[in-house]
Amino acid sequence: MAKLLINTTILEELFKEHYNSLYYHAQSFLNNSEVAKDIVNDCFEEVWNKRNQLDISYSLKSFLYSMVRNRSLNYLKRQEVEKKYISRTLHSSGYGEDEYQDYDSVLDEIRKAIEELPPQGRSVFKKCFIENLSYKETAEELNISVNTVKTHVTNSLKKLRHDLDRDLLLFFLHVSKKK
Repeated sequence: MAKLLINTTILEELFKEHYNSLYYHAQSFLNNSEVAKDIVNDCFEEVWNKRNQLDISYSLKSFLYSMVRNRSLNYLKRQEVEKKYISRTLHSSGYGEDEYQDYDSVLDEIRKAIEELPPQGRSVFKKCFIENLSYKETAEELNISVNTVKTHVTNSLKKLRHDLDRDLLLFFLHVSKKK
């Protein structure tokens, strides 16, 4: 297998030549313009980030179409799982659907509980669960050890379990890890 060398010029040409058709390809699965754009952009970004590891013995165009198709289908699967999870949570929690119709108030309750965390724990929690950084990335950004990050996350989750309804916390953790 020949290793394909990808540089900025090649990637720019691919982007200009295939972006629209890849977008419509994603759109045909998703029926959501913004998500389709995000998926196509993410695919180009991944190609760029992994340009030195890619070993493509066939067309890069075909590779991009496969990536877009797979990511689109994975997105749809995640959406379906999320719908089932929310429905199951609503039924098992004793909350009626009308109580969850106002998602803003639910999110406000979660935000309020997060803001009541100690400052360092709050900062670590936000980096890990809102910005979706890894423990290592969080540790590097905050100039602390990975074990300290783990301790702050553990303590924050304990406090949130105490302060929030269990299902609200599970809902937040599920939604925050979608990326």
